[in-house]
Amino acid sequence: MTLPKLLEYSTEQEYKNHYIENYCNASPIYTFDGIPVMFYPETFEHAFYKRKRKSWRAPKDQFSKERAKRLDWIKHVLQDPSIVPKKGYDKSTGLYDNTRRVAFLNEENYLVVIYINDKGQGKFITAYLVDNDRAAEKIRNSPKWEIQTVGSI
Repeated sequence: MTLPKLLEYSTEQEYKNHYIENYCNASPIYTFDGIPVMFYPETFEHAFYKRKRKSWRAPKDQFSKERAKRLDWIKHVLQDPSIVPKKGYDKSTGLYDNTRRVAFLNEENYLVVIYINDKGQGKFITAYLVDNDRAAEKIRNSPKWEIQTVGSI
């Protein structure tokens, strides 16, 4: 599959409008294996902002045009059947979490994370380029995400 072209808007608001129109108002978007994924306007700041400070506990306080330019990649990655979903890693517990489903596009080191609730429905969390080779390798070697039966998540 060919990736969508990068978006080039002048303002943060234009990127947010694109996100709302193409994701929030178009929800759900289905993964390649049929999981409905919902998108919400309030997630924009979490997904398309980054931390000025390096600590993962620091607030996300700076708009990232580099993340936002790839908005149209999210749907592509979620719907790509060649991407093997991985379990997300929870830094706070140091464990892999099957309620976090990670789709990682190896060629671009692009990651999309969704939360899976106990009904098997998804909620978009974030998407970004992984710019650290060690982190990218850790994602590639993460355990495979597996569908859980209702009540087992």
